[in-house]
Amino acid sequence: MTVKTDFTPEEWKQLLQAPGAAGIYIMMSDPSFVIGSMKEALAVSGSILQKGKQGGNSELLAALLGEFKEREMVKQAQLKFEEKNVDAVKKKTIDVLKRAAGILDEKATPEEAAEIKAWLYDVSVKAANAAKEGGFLGFGGERVSENEKAALQEIAGLLDITL
Repeated sequence: MTVKTDFTPEEWKQLLQAPGAAGIYIMMSDPSFVIGSMKEALAVSGSILQKGKQGGNSELLAALLGEFKEREMVKQAQLKFEEKNVDAVKKKTIDVLKRAAGILDEKATPEEAAEIKAWLYDVSVKAANAAKEGGFLGFGGERVSENEKAALQEIAGLLDITL
């Protein structure tokens, strides 16, 4: 069993930033208009809240989810971007996910790592499904675009999720 104190403050911050990074990576893979982006962002936060309410999580995942109830920890979980272009944002978010996956592989039990990685992938899927892409004013378009499907594949590979 792994607990929060098994991680350095920087490692814990990386784990806290991972769900947001997963959602942002999906958003940047096929940027939407404001409403679509808001739906995708809400899907990420909703996924965090929903998972926290479900219960039955390992102590490590429960500790991570519990942090999102604290305002200061939510601030730490927010990614900060020096550059505002899509490529720079995508690079930073994928780097955060890679580091989080590495930290989990190194310090968590295999079961805990698999559980948290599966949750991070689920956050990505929910973001991808939150808004239609390619339509006009909500009409037409597709639920998950080809770019989002490719991003989901990349995240799955990075997190060692078998689809």
